[in-house]
Amino acid sequence: MAKPKAKYRNPYLDASVFIGWINNENVDGVDRKAIADDILKAARDGKLVIHTSTLTIAEVHKLRGKPRLNGDKADSLLKFFESDFIHFVDLERRVAEEAHRLCRDQGLYPNDGIHLASALQAKCEVLLVWDDRFAKANLPTIRIEEPQFAVGQLALAGEGDRPDLEIETEEEADSE
Repeated sequence: MAKPKAKYRNPYLDASVFIGWINNENVDGVDRKAIADDILKAARDGKLVIHTSTLTIAEVHKLRGKPRLNGDKADSLLKFFESDFIHFVDLERRVAEEAHRLCRDQGLYPNDGIHLASALQAKCEVLLVWDDRFAKANLPTIRIEEPQFAVGQLALAGEGDRPDLEIETEEEADSE
């Protein structure tokens, strides 16, 4: 029996995907952490290459209305972002100019424009995002959609097969 192929080859992950993973989000019955775990495992196993903007590194520290990451967990996350299976698109002038155009033409917020311009720069086939408003952007050169399991279903792998990063917020650490 042939192994199932990854649903994605060259996805771009918006910061919202990493934030859903970090915060163990489960929204409307969608286990965002499990989906992100599966995508990250597929990337770590060499089945796909993940792209994201260097902006993501700053964005995941604190999302509006959420507690910020504590020092140890923030440091662990920065170390995780050094993984070889995550390729970063630098926020340079041509990406910023394209983001400016996309914000104007698509009605995006600046950070969303930067992520979309970065995904286009990296020639990704899909931009994965948990943001209904952002997902409404429409370009013929890239799909924008909510993340799904990388091979169509959650792999029945043990916990040891997941990336070894458990993020705890300062608020969680203070309650212990």
